[in-house]
Amino acid sequence: MRATAHAILNNKTITDGPILEAGCGNCTFLNELSEKHSLATKIGVDINTQALEHGKNVVNIHGTLVQGDFHNLPFVENSLALSIGLDAFDQTKANLKTALSESFRTLVKDGLLLIRVSAHPWLLGQHDQSFGTGRRYTKNEICSSLTKAGFQIERFTYANTIMLLPAIIVRIAINLRIATVKNQFSTPNILNILFTKILQVEALLLQLTSLPTGLSIYVLARKPK
Repeated sequence: MRATAHAILNNKTITDGPILEAGCGNCTFLNELSEKHSLATKIGVDINTQALEHGKNVVNIHGTLVQGDFHNLPFVENSLALSIGLDAFDQTKANLKTALSESFRTLVKDGLLLIRVSAHPWLLGQHDQSFGTGRRYTKNEICSSLTKAGFQIERFTYANTIMLLPAIIVRIAINLRIATVKNQFSTPNILNILFTKILQVEALLLQLTSLPTGLSIYVLARKPK
C-alpha cells in the first residue's frame, strides 16, 4: 500500500525540512521517499532494533535511523516538515492521543502529517491480533482525534477498497473455524502479485478522487501556520 501513500502525497506542498517516518520498520517506504525527495533529510524511527538493522543493511535512505518511540520523539519542537505513520498509530501498544501530540509538537508550522490506520471497528478480530493491530477506527474517531490535537484535515480517504469484501468473507470463515489466521501468512506468490497490481490501480484512482470505504483509512493533516 506504499503506492497509495505516494499518491496522497503527490503534488502536495511540503515545507522545507526533514521528513520523518515513525514506525519505519525495514525502511522500504523511507527508501522510496529518498528517491522522490532527494534534497530533504530523511529520518526513520522505530522501537524495533532488528528492523532498523535490516534497514541499514538493505536500503540506502540517505538519512538517519533512530531507535525510539513515537510517543516520545527525540526531536525538538518545530523541527520536521513531514511526519508519516503507516500502520503505526493503530498498533497494540499505541496511544493515539500521545502519538498525535508528539507529531504536532515536532512538526514545523505548515508541516504535514500523513497517517494510515485500520478502518471499521466491527472487523477487529484474530487477524488483527496476529498482525499487531490493536484497534480499528471510524472516520469520526480518527478525524476528531486529529482536530483535538490541533491539526487541520486536508484529506480523508479510505483505501484497500477492493479487498474489503474478501476480508469480510475471510473474517467470517475464521469465526466459523472454516479458515485460520495461520493460512494468511503463506499467501501464494501469484496472489501477492495480483494484490499488488490491484493496489497500484487504486493508487492511480486516489490521485483523482477519495474512496467511500475500505480496509484502511488515510488522513493527511496540516499543522496551522
